[in-house]
Amino acid sequence: MILLNLRMALFVPRDQPILFNRKRQKIYIFEHHRKAWNPWVKWPTTVKVFDWADVHGEISRESDRYDQGFRLYGAVCQPGTRSVTERFIFTHAVYYIEPQRQLWSHCCQYMQHQPVVMDPLYPGRPDNWHPRKSMLWPQALDQESRTAPE
Repeated sequence: MILLNLRMALFVPRDQPILFNRKRQKIYIFEHHRKAWNPWVKWPTTVKVFDWADVHGEISRESDRYDQGFRLYGAVCQPGTRSVTERFIFTHAVYYIEPQRQLWSHCCQYMQHQPVVMDPLYPGRPDNWHPRKSMLWPQALDQESRTAPE
């Protein structure tokens, strides 16, 4: 039981990396899908691609046992409507709402080719950081996410 809890605490994926390509106006989301209770089983992953024009920011108040505060979601809507087809998590919940608003504003300004501050608020690597190559992005999508349309 101790090994199971240790494995769940240290090695279970918690984040889903998001890549922004403002030249293509697309975002790429790397999602892990929990397959079973067994943390030693490799979790299947998918990469989803969305048009930036169809993504809207939503901030919700979370109040469960382990995740309290305000969380930023990306709501993917049908083109030209506000009908949500899918949601994904942008950030973990934080106690104050203002950092979430600032993050959404920063993303919007970046995707609109406006000048943004590129200095990180918290320098250094986060505790749960993993190198990009450990995420094993499909090669075609990895190339597409870094380039402009031809």
